[in-house]
Amino acid sequence: MYLAANLKYLRKKSGKTQDAISSAVKIGRTTIANYESGISEPNVETLMVFANYFSVSLDDLLSKNLEDVIKSGEKDLVLRGAFAQQPITGYSGMPKVITVDNSGNDNILYVPVKARAGYLNGYGDVEFIESLPTFRLPGLSNATYRMFEVDGPSMAPNVLHGDRIIGEWVESLNDIRDNRVYVVVHEGGVAVKRVVNRLKERGKLYLKSDTIAHRHEFPTLEIDPADVKEVWYGRMKISSDFSEPAEVYHRLADLETDMMEMKQKMKDGDSL
Repeated sequence: MYLAANLKYLRKKSGKTQDAISSAVKIGRTTIANYESGISEPNVETLMVFANYFSVSLDDLLSKNLEDVIKSGEKDLVLRGAFAQQPITGYSGMPKVITVDNSGNDNILYVPVKARAGYLNGYGDVEFIESLPTFRLPGLSNATYRMFEVDGPSMAPNVLHGDRIIGEWVESLNDIRDNRVYVVVHEGGVAVKRVVNRLKERGKLYLKSDTIAHRHEFPTLEIDPADVKEVWYGRMKISSDFSEPAEVYHRLADLETDMMEMKQKMKDGDSL
């Protein structure tokens, strides 16, 4: 019987933590952990709860290795199961496609600049997503992450052209916090911006740029939530930029050096 492995695989592929599943199906997190590890087994009623939640048949849940089935492309299960490609009609509580490693852990997908145009149309396409590079990083677990390469100067000097933003999946647009950096996939493209959440007041999201020098090129965007496909909260920035400090920092450094020299001279004079 494949129940324990299937429960763990289904949960991870859906991008959910044990706490999230516990809240959704009203079963204790420790109990779910025990089911996933094979320490205990659910009764028939609980099995039906899991089968309904993940949209798989009870027979598939118990008797098939779902990870192998999905990877082999068994269409009858894929089309009716938890991983069927959903119509791309708006924002949902989880990414359309998630990839996992051999241990059932979520991979971090990398979306380089050259793939961003394709990503806007292919974020829900299994073949396109599987064509993107994947990797894992320590410290990033219990959530679904994706990395996007930044294009252009709109977020300079805080986020530069060529930097890479690792974003954590945002389950609800209402969770968006003001003035934080997000990657927003919407009808107009893939944007790395600071977001102002005015859904309750005006039913809109506002995407702002950090740049001062290019402010006229990057006006604030007003986005209708119906046009939003994905939102990723910026958790980490990877940058190869080692620019020298701005002129003000040079002046401060020189001033600090002068002060140190003056203090040393005064100290030397006192010791004479």
